[in-house]
Amino acid sequence: MIGKIREAAKRMLDDGTVRLFLGYGKNGLGDTVPVFLKHKEDVEALYWDETCRYNLTRYLTDRDVICLEEGPVGVIVKGCDQKSLKVLISEKQVERDEIRIVGVVCSGMKDDNEEILSKCGTCDSWNPDETFCDIVIGQTVERKIEEDEYSDVEEVEALDPAQREKLWGKYFDRCLRCYACRNVCPLCYCKECILEQNDPEWVPPSASKENNFYFHIIRAYHLTGRCTDCGECERACPVGIPLRTINRKMIKAVKDGFDFVAGKDPEARSPLTRFRRDDREDFIT
Repeated sequence: MIGKIREAAKRMLDDGTVRLFLGYGKNGLGDTVPVFLKHKEDVEALYWDETCRYNLTRYLTDRDVICLEEGPVGVIVKGCDQKSLKVLISEKQVERDEIRIVGVVCSGMKDDNEEILSKCGTCDSWNPDETFCDIVIGQTVERKIEEDEYSDVEEVEALDPAQREKLWGKYFDRCLRCYACRNVCPLCYCKECILEQNDPEWVPPSASKENNFYFHIIRAYHLTGRCTDCGECERACPVGIPLRTINRKMIKAVKDGFDFVAGKDPEARSPLTRFRRDDREDFIT
């Protein structure tokens, strides 16, 4: 697998198909980190295993790191990552002809304790979309999603409002407001985040249970109809807040209400950004 990834990157850099290649490598401590390659001689730095957890599409909208206008960029995507990329394309943040997509078949990523990430248990995209990627590396993996795909959400939904408030209050009381969840999210690409504005100040910056409620609920609403459940927010959270459960609640609501799942079609727009005459209205009271 690593050999084929290096071969693809070397070919793209050598023939000028891309001017920059985003992949995974190892730092001096042996940790898996994103790498940015400009020369074919550097492809030996590329690496691949079950620790390649980062969603590299996050960098495609960071104009302080990458300027897509300067020429095409190659990027490695897992099946879950490609869904984020499709949303970015649908929202006109990335043009398809600005990137060369190397899809890599994934059998599940692991955390530092060698445990499969929770997101991988509900992922239906271990195999990259061959019609979307320029290259797909790896053999197809058979994958069947369990019937209780939203069991975590339904468990919280079964609680009464007071119990839910107590549950999330316990989690949000831990929040440091470090913004790791937002900063790692490929769909939080605004240059100026409303959650940090101070003129006017929408959400106080201090870390308190009340302010943290505002922060996380507003962020969840901003991702409604857009989140692809890549799981990066929960993975990056230093205090273990189950952020996927919040986002998956919104994913479930949009799926049930509008029969829409973000990241399936790069041409599809979120139901919250468009109007259709046949949209359901039975939830309006």
